[in-house]
Amino acid sequence: MKYLSLRTDPFGRVPKIILPLLAMAYCTPASATPFLDILRMTAAHPSIASAQDMAGAALFDVDAEKASNNLQVSAGIGAVGYSGQPGYENNYLSPHINISKVLYDHGRNAAAVEGREAEYEAQRAQIKVARESLNQQVLSLYTTAVTNARVVSVLDREIAALGDLLKRVQTIATIDSGRASEVSQVSTRLSAVVASREASYTAQQQAWQQLTQIVNKPIALTNGLPDLKKAALLPASLTVAQSALMDNPSFVVTRYRRDSANSALKVASKWTRPKWSVQLSLDSPRHNGRTEPFKAATLQLSSDASLWDGGAGMASVKGQTRRLASAEQEMEATFRTLKSQLSQLWISLPLRERQIMALSRQSASALKTWRAGETQFFAGQRPLTDLISFATDYYSSLASYEEQRVQYIATQWQIVGALGKLTDLTEKVQSLPAPAITQINAAEHNSVAPATFTSRANNAVSPADELAPEAFVTTSASH
Repeated sequence: MKYLSLRTDPFGRVPKIILPLLAMAYCTPASATPFLDILRMTAAHPSIASAQDMAGAALFDVDAEKASNNLQVSAGIGAVGYSGQPGYENNYLSPHINISKVLYDHGRNAAAVEGREAEYEAQRAQIKVARESLNQQVLSLYTTAVTNARVVSVLDREIAALGDLLKRVQTIATIDSGRASEVSQVSTRLSAVVASREASYTAQQQAWQQLTQIVNKPIALTNGLPDLKKAALLPASLTVAQSALMDNPSFVVTRYRRDSANSALKVASKWTRPKWSVQLSLDSPRHNGRTEPFKAATLQLSSDASLWDGGAGMASVKGQTRRLASAEQEMEATFRTLKSQLSQLWISLPLRERQIMALSRQSASALKTWRAGETQFFAGQRPLTDLISFATDYYSSLASYEEQRVQYIATQWQIVGALGKLTDLTEKVQSLPAPAITQINAAEHNSVAPATFTSRANNAVSPADELAPEAFVTTSASH
C-alpha cells in the first residue's frame, strides 16, 4: 500500500505520515462533514497562537546565540587618569571604541546553537501537540454529543411506541374496568423513558455547548462521525501504525529536548578548554591640553582558559549529564505510553465489531420476543408487564447497538489521534461522507410510521437486518 508524506504549517516540522494514497480520492467534496470543519476551527484557538509565538521567540533565540561569535563593536566615554607618565594628562571625558571577535572557542558556540535550534524545533512540534490536544477534546465531546443524540432518537421511538400502547390500554380499560391498573403500568414506564430521554438530551446539549466554547463559533450538530475504515484512511496494520509513532508530535518534542540537553552537556564539558579572541581598542588620550580622538590603538590577541573555578564547571557537567539522562528516559516513557494507547485502541476495533454483531443478534431476538408477546397479550395469554419488559429489552438493545456503532467509529478517529495525525488528516482530506445525526436504522426508522402499537411491532426491523455478518468480512481481514 502506498502512503503520502504530508507537510505541516510553517511552524511544523516535516514528518513521515502513514496515510493511504486513497485518501486523496476524498479531496473532492462529496458530502458535508461538519466534524472535519470543527477540527479545522481549532487552528484559530488562542493556545495555538500562543504556541506559534513561543516558536517565533525560540527562533530569535537561535539568531541571538549565533550572533555571540560575530564581530562585536562598542563605543563609550570614560575618564582616564595617569600617574608618573610624562606627556600624558588626565582626561575626564575620553571617548573610546572597542572591536572584538572570538576566533576559536572549542565548539562552545556551535554546541550552544545546536541546543537553541533543538529548542526551536521542540517549540514548533509543540504547536502540533497543542492542536492535537484540542482536536482530541473536540473528538471526545463530539462523540458524546452524537452518542446521546442517537440514544435520544431511540428513546423517542420507544416513547412513541409506549404512547400507542397507552392509548390501546386506555381503550381496553374503558370496556373492562378490571384492567384499569394496566393504564398506570404503561404510564409509569412511559414516564421513566421520558426521564431517560431528557437526561440523554441534557448530556448531548452540555457536550455540544462545551464544544461550541472551544471553537468559539456557532456550530450545528447535523452529522455523525465519518467511517475512516471504509474510507481506507487507517494504517494497514498495527506494525505500520506503530512505526508512525516516531512522528507523533509529543514524541518529537521529547526527542528535540533530548537533543537540547545533549548540546547543553557539550557546552558544559568544555569549561577547561581555552578560548581565543582578538580585540582592538581605540582610545582618546589628552596631550598638551588637547584631546586626540581615537589616536591610541591597542590590538590584543588573547587566550583564556579556566584552571580552577571553585568546582562550578564540574558541577555543571554532572548536572547536565543528569538532565540528558532524564530527557532520554522521558523520551522512552513517552514512546511507551503512545505505543500502549495505540495498541489498546487497535485491539479494541475487532472487539467492538464482535460486540456490535452480538448486540444486533440480541436486538433481533428481543424483537421476535416482543412481537410474540404482543400477540399473546392482546389474546389474553400474557400479562402487560411481560409486554412492557419485551419492548424495553428491544429498545435497550437498540440503544446499546447505536452507542457501540458510534464508539466503533470514534475508536478509528482515536487511533488517528494517537498517531498525532488529526491535523494532517483535516489538511489533506476535504470532506468525508457521514450519516445524519438521527439516522438510526433505515428499516427500523420506516417501521415506526404506522400509528398502532401492533404495526410497530410487526414492521420493526432489527439492526441484524442492516448489519449482516458479511459486513465485517473485509474489514476484519485487515487485522
